Amino acid sequence: MGACPLWRSIFSGVFLKKRMEREELTEREHLVLDAVVRNFILSAAPTGSRYLSKQKGFDLSPASIRNVMYDLEEKGFIAQPHTSAGRVPTDKGYRYYVDRIMKYTEISEGTKDLIRNTMVAVDKSDLHLLLEAASKALSRATNQLGVILAPRISKGILKQLYLFEIEPGRYVLNVALESGFVKTVVVEFKTGVSHERLELACRIISAKFSGKPLEQMTCDDDGTFSDVSELELGIIRLLVPSIQKLVHSDEAEMVFAEGKTNVLIQPEFFNRERVGAVIEILEEESLLVHLFETPESEGRVFISIGEENRQDQLQSFSIIKTGYRVGSMVGSLGVIGPKRMLYPYLVPTVEYTAKVLGELHS
Repeated sequence: MGACPLWRSIFSGVFLKKRMEREELTEREHLVLDAVVRNFILSAAPTGSRYLSKQKGFDLSPASIRNVMYDLEEKGFIAQPHTSAGRVPTDKGYRYYVDRIMKYTEISEGTKDLIRNTMVAVDKSDLHLLLEAASKALSRATNQLGVILAPRISKGILKQLYLFEIEPGRYVLNVALESGFVKTVVVEFKTGVSHERLELACRIISAKFSGKPLEQMTCDDDGTFSDVSELELGIIRLLVPSIQKLVHSDEAEMVFAEGKTNVLIQPEFFNRERVGAVIEILEEESLLVHLFETPESEGRVFISIGEENRQDQLQSFSIIKTGYRVGSMVGSLGVIGPKRMLYPYLVPTVEYTAKVLGELHS
């Protein structure tokens, strides 16, 4: 299978602030770098010239391979962790591999079934349950930290409001969105208001805002209801704050992360300093929001490697992310893991997860 040209164009400088200067490697350098990266991804061990000389496709002597390795090291694509050791990829080497060498790997039907079945097993009208399931599916399919950033509910298009009475004076207000999601909030009325008048208020609000984003409902002035009686307007004013509360509380629960131990058990993070960095990332929700808050990335895959991540605690990691759409709302998802992650497999897995999320609400 060949390299995916779409990914190649996406990876080449459209999203990174720091970019290495484009360099063309010789055929031998290309071959050796590919082997060093792939071996390190699979083994987490440096690659030696003697080992490569015995591999299929290498018609070079150990001495010739050492010369090529020296040239790649001089150019900054590989490094020698310590004297007499083999070579490992640098961030620059990984970037060249991802942009220029990486070949597409199709994910298995079993992996596709795992992702899809995990998500369809929950109520797809419940956004929280669906995204929680998606993060679990992504983590299980990739053995990395799966992260889902929820779409902003304020961008959801209203379909209908309706109320259910649970006890005198207490109601469940359901906010149905065109994407198929239903958000709920409990509302209480201390003054006696008949169920019929509350239902009428819901119908009036639905008629005024159906087909519009929720954020418009929460900021519109009373001019929208200029044709509504003062009596009904008073009830509407009681309901709108509950909708605002629903929107704002949902914005605060945006991140779903699953698979923390997948990162902690990687050999790269066995020392105390790196374990501390992993734990800091897992516990700092605002950092994950910042990393994945890129709704403009819908339909494209983004990879950042090591030092390309500005945050110090992320410079031992790589991030693969993309956007997804559910109705009118856009969120993002992806994985965080060691730099030696299996990029050719993880990229299509991240893409497929986003695709399934979108299809469930197409």
